[in-house]
Amino acid sequence: MPNRMTLKIANLNIDVQYENKKISDLCRDYVVDEKGSDIRVIYDKEMCENEAALSGHAGAPAEFASIYRQIAEALPRYHRAVFHGAVISYGGKAYMFIAKSGTGKTTHVNLWRKYFEGVDIINGDKPIIAVENEKAVAYGTPWAGKEMWQKNTCAPLGGICLIKRGSKNSIKKIEKDDLLGTILRQVYMPENADSLNLTMKIIDDIISLVPIYELTCDISKEAAECSFKALTKT
Repeated sequence: MPNRMTLKIANLNIDVQYENKKISDLCRDYVVDEKGSDIRVIYDKEMCENEAALSGHAGAPAEFASIYRQIAEALPRYHRAVFHGAVISYGGKAYMFIAKSGTGKTTHVNLWRKYFEGVDIINGDKPIIAVENEKAVAYGTPWAGKEMWQKNTCAPLGGICLIKRGSKNSIKKIEKDDLLGTILRQVYMPENADSLNLTMKIIDDIISLVPIYELTCDISKEAAECSFKALTKT
């Protein structure tokens, strides 16, 4: 029989069946002793095998990915979606950095952590963004990338920054009409048609609620100051 635990992620109770004992360690910061569930995750051996075939990693990593995928598929019903990005908090607000893999999200987040006191990590790879009461809120999740940057916390999303490499540091606000394609590439897109439609609505709401910038930068202190001033308005 599979093991069971209840996780509190993005303010939702998630009932999880799991087989590999490492899963409980990976999720330990989100385990709660509460009854009732908003989302149920089942242990499915075939699904785990499919995840292993996709990633080349069997065992706990494949099962962990299977749990993530089931949650991501269900989230849009609750006005939430998983993004591929790194989210930090500063001054009571969250800021999300997005980019193509290998472009420098982690490097830029580390620059903020190095040069600006009070910066904390919310999630380094797969945060959840919720639209609640006409506000966007960023939540931490256990799916945190190779650095395992994560914290079971949340903060209002104050800005999104698309990072591009360049020899000079500059930042500009992206107009709403130019944003959809940029954001689509950084969001988990469900297979279920209804969930997909809900995800598109969530993306549209986020674009309307949150300022989004394009940062061209190197890996200097000046690069961090460029994004910091634009996003925090300080």
